[in-house]
Amino acid sequence: MRGGLISHEPVPLLVGLDVDDVLLNLVDRWLEEYNEQYDDNLFRGSVTDWDFSQFVKPGVDIYHLLRPSMYEHIEPLPDAAKFVQGIRDRGHTPVYVTACGNGDTPPSLTKAFATAKWEALIRHGIAKDGENLIAGSDKSDAPVDMLVDDRIHNVETFRNGLGVLFTQPWNRNSYLPRARSYEQVLDFIDRYARHTPQCEDFS
Repeated sequence: MRGGLISHEPVPLLVGLDVDDVLLNLVDRWLEEYNEQYDDNLFRGSVTDWDFSQFVKPGVDIYHLLRPSMYEHIEPLPDAAKFVQGIRDRGHTPVYVTACGNGDTPPSLTKAFATAKWEALIRHGIAKDGENLIAGSDKSDAPVDMLVDDRIHNVETFRNGLGVLFTQPWNRNSYLPRARSYEQVLDFIDRYARHTPQCEDFS
């Protein structure tokens, strides 16, 4: 598909940005709490698969440690705010597309996660009032022109193929278009803005 795209003048894009471990450093805080509770020494680089349960002590459900209140203590990844401002400076619109649970998560908890993430994005100067956060575990039909995510499945299934995998230890074994830095993400955005029609109307 990409090989057949015709270059044209750059167009404004809706840039879908995953929140956890693309903008906010969830994993380090999450593993810190796990290590403290279960006397272990896991760190970001030791988790090499999306299924974190493979790396914890037997019988431990690490996903039960995830809760909205964690976001009061989660820090941004370095230069996250500068990166998002770079998207705005190019004339594009950042849209925060993030999982806030799964199909079994009660709506009240989903809303609590979404609120906690949004407040963290605002507090750290990443998001601005008037921008949008979309909560949903299935990002394949997200109403954005491109998607930046750290989960292989989300980039693989994104509807128009214009996804970028943001490198983390748990996604290194993939053929997908990959960015190892925010600068490389911006390079992808520049390329897609020149070669990609805007997304269709999902309203």
